[in-house]
Amino acid sequence: MAEIGEEITIKRKKQYGLCSKLWCLRCMNCCKADDVSILTSRNRKELSVKLMAKYQNAIQLNPEEIQVLDVLILLYTLDEKSWAYQYLYQCKLISNDESPRNDLEFYIPQLMNYLVFHEEMLNENISQFILTSCIHNFYFAQLVYWTLHSISAIVFNNQVTEFQKVKLYLQNLVKRMVLNHETNYEIKEQDEKVKELISLYGTPQFEQQQLKCLILPEHIQLSKYIPLDQEEGYDFMSCINFWNDIISISDKLKFADPKIISLRADLSLINTRLPANVYIPFVKDQLRHYTILNIVVQETKIFSTKERAPFYICVEVYNVEKEENKFEDKRERKNSEFNVELSMFSDFRSQSNLAMSQVSNQSLGVSECYEIELSREQKRANNVVLDFEKIGQEIFGEDSNQISERIRSQSPYSHFRSWRLVHLIVKTGDNLKQEQFALQLINQFQMIFQNERLPLKLTTYDIQSLGPSSGIMEMVKDAATIDSLKKKLNSIDKDITLSLFFKKYYGANLHKAQRNFCCSLAAYSLICYFLQIKDRHNGNILLHKSGKILHIDFGFFISISPGKGLEFEKNVPFKLLSEYIDVLGGTKSELFTLFRKLFFKGFVACQKHQDQILLLVKMMYSGHGYTLPCFSKGEIAIHELESRFNPPCSNDGEISVFTQNLINQSLDNWRAKWYDKFQYYFQGIFY
Repeated sequence: MAEIGEEITIKRKKQYGLCSKLWCLRCMNCCKADDVSILTSRNRKELSVKLMAKYQNAIQLNPEEIQVLDVLILLYTLDEKSWAYQYLYQCKLISNDESPRNDLEFYIPQLMNYLVFHEEMLNENISQFILTSCIHNFYFAQLVYWTLHSISAIVFNNQVTEFQKVKLYLQNLVKRMVLNHETNYEIKEQDEKVKELISLYGTPQFEQQQLKCLILPEHIQLSKYIPLDQEEGYDFMSCINFWNDIISISDKLKFADPKIISLRADLSLINTRLPANVYIPFVKDQLRHYTILNIVVQETKIFSTKERAPFYICVEVYNVEKEENKFEDKRERKNSEFNVELSMFSDFRSQSNLAMSQVSNQSLGVSECYEIELSREQKRANNVVLDFEKIGQEIFGEDSNQISERIRSQSPYSHFRSWRLVHLIVKTGDNLKQEQFALQLINQFQMIFQNERLPLKLTTYDIQSLGPSSGIMEMVKDAATIDSLKKKLNSIDKDITLSLFFKKYYGANLHKAQRNFCCSLAAYSLICYFLQIKDRHNGNILLHKSGKILHIDFGFFISISPGKGLEFEKNVPFKLLSEYIDVLGGTKSELFTLFRKLFFKGFVACQKHQDQILLLVKMMYSGHGYTLPCFSKGEIAIHELESRFNPPCSNDGEISVFTQNLINQSLDNWRAKWYDKFQYYFQGIFY
């Protein structure tokens, strides 16, 4: 990329693995002779011709019939792109639910990747399409802004390289959006007491004065959010400015002391400017259609590290249209019954964290002999008399519904029929573009499982990169890391295994919990194999209250592993410990047989729809190159990914043998066990 590439010095290009002509490693102009990074290894011309025939032969198409991924393939592969431009305008633009996704909004990262890295921001057809779409839909425009802002700079070894062309494009886009999305607000008459209550709610002054007043939805005066360092703002920038203020708090928090006091003071200051026209940019549960009322300051928690200070916030939100239309679904009808008398308003109470005991003795390992282990566990079960319901509450923490009820009872907005509480984590100093990309792929895998009607369960959560090294993510509630679970159990009795915990905690619901565990374990085993997700210690694996397992933190996948050369997890297809099998009832149990069956069927389904994964990966790699850590091995990583979908098998029988061998190879693999031990001795993460 001529001009964008000129912004990076030769030295930096070598650091990133960039070619001398273009910013990206696998550009179409300088690497055509050996170009397998765009799309699949099949003939590109043949593929594009097939897709063209598919759509040109159709008499009339509606947006639901056009596969957005097909259009992106045409965009990336055709030399003459006029048809691709035409189909772009016919695609469904956004989605109001999370699944299945066949809208351009879901593929904004790939679309912006093409504009920035393939067209150098010079393609007038794409630019005009984006501008038209942004004018047409406010949410689409905001996501385009955040995506471009996130790739407008590269942060590498604490050095920042900015791309001025992208920044200039963003400036021009904002100017147009400000003109097109400005609103004249109706000024409402407000009672002075109500006005004071709204302005002070969420601040220390509100608690001190113990203000009490009934706030109705019609009392809320929604207007643009004014950033903390400015005296005026614009509608289009309202939500952007709000999240910029939140991110700036995280940036300076790592230098604050004490951090929690600084954080709560800054959040209280933001609360003085709420409610305002700001929202959470997540599609899940139509969350972006809800307006932020207040940040619950006293619930905030900080997850400090040496270099970063990510923090947790929960926010009160409501849906303006549902309040105005008096709309009630089942959830609203249930909520509308939850009326709180004014006398119930009380001071916020901080919720102290439950201390997890640190035990110096090494926890007992799982016996290699299943029969002996099960026998020991049965003996322990006869002797242990513990309140496992209470232990479970301490492990999983306060139930999310209970948290909502507690906070709602103290809120002046409690009677809003559409009131909700949302839990978020704010992060800076991390490359959330890669984390967001990983969740996009996981969503794609889940859609494959759903399309094939398989009961495989992946827990998808929303994440949005808001800048080159910052963003927000949905916090998974009602779940605990295996690490914290084991610490708690170990502090009670070192002989309490994961299997015994399941039996005692779930009781009559044991089989349902075991089945949830089985279906989720098989699903995550598959994606950990295909995407080579590493760093799978017990701090990154969670158990949900329903019994399903889930994974978080995708800083290492496709071609990058932790360990600085040690690579404990190398050649481990996926993490499958004998304690997981014990939860299912042992190697001869029906549930372990179901696990093997689901793994095989899931593998076949993923192989059948592999292009839905491979295309997204290759599109991103064709632009970002080595600048995303997951592509650190370059072209080799792409070849290896494709080979994992296509083992040397000629029929389902051979695939069945292959998948069962993967399971056998993973079961109690010594590398996975040693990685857990390494994390225990150096990080204190239990195994």
